[in-house]
Amino acid sequence: METLSKILVIIEPEQDSQLALDKAVRLARESGAELELLICDHNPYLEDGYYFDPLQARQLREEHVANHRQLLEEMATVIRAQGFTVSVDALWGNPPYKRIIDKVLKSGPDLLVQSSRHHEKISRLLLSHQDWQLLRYCPCPLLLVKDKPWPAHPVFVVAVDPTHVNDKPAELDNQLTAAGQKFAELTTGELHIFHSCYQPPVSGLYPVKVDLELYKQKTADILSNFSLSDEQLHIEEAEVKKSLPALLERLDASVLVMGAVSRSALDRFLVGSTAERLLDKVHQDVLVLKPEGFRDTVKKAMPTSL
Repeated sequence: METLSKILVIIEPEQDSQLALDKAVRLARESGAELELLICDHNPYLEDGYYFDPLQARQLREEHVANHRQLLEEMATVIRAQGFTVSVDALWGNPPYKRIIDKVLKSGPDLLVQSSRHHEKISRLLLSHQDWQLLRYCPCPLLLVKDKPWPAHPVFVVAVDPTHVNDKPAELDNQLTAAGQKFAELTTGELHIFHSCYQPPVSGLYPVKVDLELYKQKTADILSNFSLSDEQLHIEEAEVKKSLPALLERLDASVLVMGAVSRSALDRFLVGSTAERLLDKVHQDVLVLKPEGFRDTVKKAMPTSL
């Protein structure tokens, strides 16, 4: 993330607290980025033939979207008075995440910010929630905001994979670290690097001895490229699903930065495994980036065309 000139923020009209907007405003204040506020939702009661004939349903949908646009304009007026450049848009989408991705492709933001809340396990398995879909298909960096405010000097932890055992493109580690460093600079925060070198026991019984020095050598380029100290590197021998949440708590971190990579020949992004298992485990915000070039293939990656 070399620049941060435009931030798209998903507004939840039914929520009193707009922590995603608060954090986007903080980033915009320090970067000079313009803000775009978006409400995109869908109500099945307003579909043609559900309760209303097509003409009535269309009129009600238009009124619904117009009310949201008016709400956004009221919010934008307050933010503009503080010196920010703010635009607004309200959309009707079924499902909403597809319209949001379409908006990202047309608007070209450097960052999409959305609130994320705890999901029940069955919902995660069925991938029915909007944030799971955005994790897979959003072509720009995506910041999923939890309910934890940022302190004056937030801590950002970047999860890297220098061994590339998970087929992660080598450049993605640098991309992730650069994004973490950018956010840390904008918020006068701290940056830390995490890697789990966990090796499953042989035959499920005999522990594998890990050469920590070897893993430090593999991360040496990252430390050098971004002028980071050894104290900012955390190589853990435990499984990532245990060691990473534990590190985040020890550092009192605010944001976890991680990458999403393609897991199939169909270019379907299954953030997989790791990101999906961790999203509800950690209390921190999650910043997810795709490898360079995903924007050009996002429509092919979607299960159906936009």
